[in-house]
Amino acid sequence: MARLEKIVSNFVFFLLFLLAFLLIFESHVTIPYWLQPVGRMHPMVLHFPIALIVMLVLLDLFQSHLEPASFEKVHKVLLYATAVTTSLSAIMGFFLSKEEGYTSDLMALHKWIGVSVSYLVYLLLLTDQKKWWYKITLYSSLVILFFAGHFGAGLTHGMDFLLEPITKNQKKEFTENTPVFEAFIDPILEAKCKGCHNHQKRKGDLDMTSYALMTRGGEHGPVWIQGNPAGSEIIKRALLPLEHEHHMPPEGKPQLTGSELALLKSWISAGADANVSMAQLDPSDTLLMLAKQRMKARQGGGNRPRYDFDFASKDLVASLNNPYRTVVQQTPGSPALDVNIFVKQAFKSEYISELKKIKDQVVSLNLAYMPVKDDDLTTIAALGNLEKLNLNHTDITSAALAYLDKCTRLNSLSLSGTAVDMQLSDGLGQLPALKDVYLWNTSITHDNLTELKKQWPAIRFHLGYQANEEDLIRLTPPLLKNKNKVLERGERIVLEHKLPGVSIRYTIDGSDPDSISSLIYQKPIEIQSFTDIKTIAYKEGWLTSEVQVFEFFVKGASPVEAGLINPPSRKYQGKGAMSLMDFEKGEATNFRAKPWLGYKDKPFAAWVDFGEKPPALQQMVLSFGINMGQYIMPPVQVEIWGGNDLNDVKLLKRLTPPPPDAYRPDAVSGMRVPFATSNFRYYKIKALPVKKLPPWHAGKGSAGWVFVDELFFY
Repeated sequence: MARLEKIVSNFVFFLLFLLAFLLIFESHVTIPYWLQPVGRMHPMVLHFPIALIVMLVLLDLFQSHLEPASFEKVHKVLLYATAVTTSLSAIMGFFLSKEEGYTSDLMALHKWIGVSVSYLVYLLLLTDQKKWWYKITLYSSLVILFFAGHFGAGLTHGMDFLLEPITKNQKKEFTENTPVFEAFIDPILEAKCKGCHNHQKRKGDLDMTSYALMTRGGEHGPVWIQGNPAGSEIIKRALLPLEHEHHMPPEGKPQLTGSELALLKSWISAGADANVSMAQLDPSDTLLMLAKQRMKARQGGGNRPRYDFDFASKDLVASLNNPYRTVVQQTPGSPALDVNIFVKQAFKSEYISELKKIKDQVVSLNLAYMPVKDDDLTTIAALGNLEKLNLNHTDITSAALAYLDKCTRLNSLSLSGTAVDMQLSDGLGQLPALKDVYLWNTSITHDNLTELKKQWPAIRFHLGYQANEEDLIRLTPPLLKNKNKVLERGERIVLEHKLPGVSIRYTIDGSDPDSISSLIYQKPIEIQSFTDIKTIAYKEGWLTSEVQVFEFFVKGASPVEAGLINPPSRKYQGKGAMSLMDFEKGEATNFRAKPWLGYKDKPFAAWVDFGEKPPALQQMVLSFGINMGQYIMPPVQVEIWGGNDLNDVKLLKRLTPPPPDAYRPDAVSGMRVPFATSNFRYYKIKALPVKKLPPWHAGKGSAGWVFVDELFFY
């Protein structure tokens, strides 16, 4: 037993010595990716020392009730187990703290308090349990442990986590004069984003606790780009597949709902103004409509319709369900029932008449596309609590509305695709609760609609889109059949369009194609090196499609070896120099993927070796990424040097392209660098990132990134 105690004691001493070493040289410590899972075990392991310290305290309190021999054995086992798990937890916590996002003052408090607990517990090993200072050390450990846990919970859930159930019910009152950001946008971000992006836990160096901090952004740029939801980080990441490593919120966390995403998109599209209120928005603005829906849901969230009628028996409801009719509770705990009848060929009038058995409970009835006649509505009229009736694409006429006079609670009536006409106005007066009438694809015209609105101002009439014979529909862009963007020599580019009779026009000189003078796609296209192919689809009687750009690289001369002169950023190391010659292309949505090498503080600089029999070359193409929202820009300058001695090369070409003057779509692009024909063995390539982002960029003045995934030589 004494030998085991000595081994465990020495092991704990080693762990604490290692911990001290890591803390002293913390600024120089980088945790390799294969060790990061050990750090992520910290939240799991830390529960052991918490429980064990509490057990030690309880054991000390009830010592007098235990036999001395039994107490001594239990005490030693608990004490050594506590020392080992506390030390391991502290080291794992250190590993975890070295990952991105753990740089706050709260993190420092949690770390140093946790470290102090591990050393205090080790002191317990060296202290006689009968001495008074043992008790001081033990109880001090418990008190300090409480603060360590509190700050740790603050890192994970926020410092208001403890009192959140109380403060959560202290709802703010919002009006139409409250800024949309304050009333609707910020609460979404609070629930779905700020747990990982706050003062204490800045994942991706992003703090979202205020509008100003969100605008400033993190290491990938601002959270949004005003007026450009598609280019905004928050939208792009939310739309990634759930399993994607850059999807936000991460898998396992509460996700943005469809309505929340629509509201965020509309707010960004409207300019992402922190001060604009509902009262200042145009009545037709989509943002206003979505905000009103959210306000209505908030105001009525705790006041869902209450029904004073009884529940239908479960057996009765079950008997009414069949393969062509469903009868279900509208919400759990509510007596209201929703009924759907479907399959036109199997329809029977009895499916409606049998509903009289639950006439008080039916509040919603869907008969869309059923062969329902006017007479069938006499049966429906018996459903006195009916609130929503869908008669879309049925055989009813305007006269049928006269049969619904007993449906005094009906507030939504769908008549799209029916034979109703202006005579329906005669029956609307019998429906005092009616709020919405849907009239898409009927004989009702816009002029008729104006007349109906004048006669029934309390009813909203929805006519939908009315096609105009003079309106033209825009074609979709051409499609690409090739799967790879890096082509073999002789491999051709295949384009297609799904609509018959469409002509595809294209250019390969950088100009935008038109429907008159541009090349007509008649057969697969062959290219010799990096090429931008711009395409459009054209057909008489249709609007020409938007321009679709496809960028292709062709495999050229392959070096026998490559190396990096400047190492890439620690977070974006790809596969090292192998990334430059493996013909694997990166994507503009995931710059942590293996193909990418990222540079910010230093220029990209690499060398290639073509061996003892180098080919004659006259062009190099640098493949780089563009994601301006993440501060990833085209290089401001590219140089290529050549020579037969790696230490003695001469400048062959220096290219300084014009800087972009506005945001560009995310893309993987290429830059051609031509030079005089040469057959050097060695070439050095250098690409400079932008030192200060331009004034039009949201991160103006900040340093930009250059990301490279491949070098091609021709």
